Amino acid sequence: MFKSLSTLFDKLKNNYYIFQKIIYLRKIKPRYLFFSEDRKYQKYAYLLIETLVKKYPQEVYYVSLDVDDKIKNPDVMNVFIGKGLIMNIFFLIIKAQNFFLTLTDLDNHVVKKTKNVDKYIYYFHGAVSTTKVYTATAFDNYDIILCNGDYHLNEIRKRESIKKIKKKKLIKTGYFYFDYLNNKINTKIKANEILIAPSWNYSQKDFINENLEEIIQSVLNKGYIVKFRPHPESFKRSMITINNFKNKFSNEKFILDETSENISSMENAKCLITDSSGIAIEYVLLFKKPALYFENNDKIHNIEFNDYNDLITMDQKVKHSFGYTFKKEDIKDLDILINKSISEFKNKEVKIKDFIDNNFYNYGTTVKNFNDLISNDL
Repeated sequence: MFKSLSTLFDKLKNNYYIFQKIIYLRKIKPRYLFFSEDRKYQKYAYLLIETLVKKYPQEVYYVSLDVDDKIKNPDVMNVFIGKGLIMNIFFLIIKAQNFFLTLTDLDNHVVKKTKNVDKYIYYFHGAVSTTKVYTATAFDNYDIILCNGDYHLNEIRKRESIKKIKKKKLIKTGYFYFDYLNNKINTKIKANEILIAPSWNYSQKDFINENLEEIIQSVLNKGYIVKFRPHPESFKRSMITINNFKNKFSNEKFILDETSENISSMENAKCLITDSSGIAIEYVLLFKKPALYFENNDKIHNIEFNDYNDLITMDQKVKHSFGYTFKKEDIKDLDILINKSISEFKNKEVKIKDFIDNNFYNYGTTVKNFNDLISNDL
């Protein structure tokens, strides 16, 4: 009894300290405020934060639900708030001049907007299009969106035109994570693994729950080392399946990757197998290695996707330009496709460079361009 009372007291005390921090943030109304669900998402904000803090030291605040999610820069103020009621209170009462999030469907669920925030700003944590794998209303309630390329600008403007909703400010920044990756990639690593990285899906009849076990077993049977990297959402939605894989393949060349960074997984992989995960875009375009797409599962979270039939998604562009597809009946012969894709991909560097230049803003210079934008737009 005394132990439970002590635990309750400690929890109340911690919540009190967290609440005091939220009140402090409300009082000062930070110039730049970032929100993160957990440390897996930090890498997508990192270059933005580093650029802002150089110009405005001590004026960038990083709020996270994850106690281990901290920006290691003395000029960034890290604030842990945790989940539950405290998080809800935070979003309801917070004040900020510029609030950066990579959370979709703002104001459509528990995360509510407040008039005390001057500008809600969205930055992407994927290079995929907005029209297919996100819900129809995913970006409607943001004031500013930092766009990766013309494809984002065209998709969002079409949505605004169809639904007659207020036009957002769309800034041509480019995809910051591309440049983050370029600064981290070690090209000297000799890759010897097959990376299997599924997307996540609202539907239970998806890649990870339906066909993945057979694919993993087939690749292992061919003598390859398999690194399995589930999507962060799969750890919430498909943990039973993940644990089953972990137990079943424990005595084989099977590695479950639970790290927050995906760079090592991509560096050590000579080929990627996925269904429709956005990691394929990063893997193909930056690591310049082949991706195999399983055709039996498609990921469509936008019930209005047919409204955009005249726009080809970035996911489809990369898949059609550089991807290799296979179906259920091909699983037994995956080694043939893996070897073919690796052999053919050696001569695609020029084509990949042209593709990036034609589809993404400011590749290699996102930080420089963002620094020029700060005074004018943010």
